[in-house]
Amino acid sequence: MIFLALSSAILEKVSALLEKFKLKYQVVETGEDLLEKAKKQKPQLIILEKDLPLLDGFSATLLLKANEKTKDIPVITICKCDFPEEEKKARDCGADCLLHYPFKEEEFIQVLSKLLKKDLKYKD
Repeated sequence: MIFLALSSAILEKVSALLEKFKLKYQVVETGEDLLEKAKKQKPQLIILEKDLPLLDGFSATLLLKANEKTKDIPVITICKCDFPEEEKKARDCGADCLLHYPFKEEEFIQVLSKLLKKDLKYKD
């Protein structure tokens, strides 16, 4: 199971790609819900963006990585802007990978393959 905490535009693109590879996902609405559900269900991967309600993506990642139960869950952070300080914040809070939106599908699949340790082949 992959947890998605994303705005509608990004969610649409990411969920379509996950469905293409028959990967199961669950949509999580807020940063707080993400933390609670991750502790209970321990997903294979979390894909989130910085702008989440109640608890932003950077804070959620920091708390996930600081918790013994969730620290090993890989986190992909998707940023809508391409500022060096955003990238630094994502890395500092413990994100395993940072993608800038809009991203190339091949790039997303490559990161997904690496973090899930699965051989996902990209086809148009």
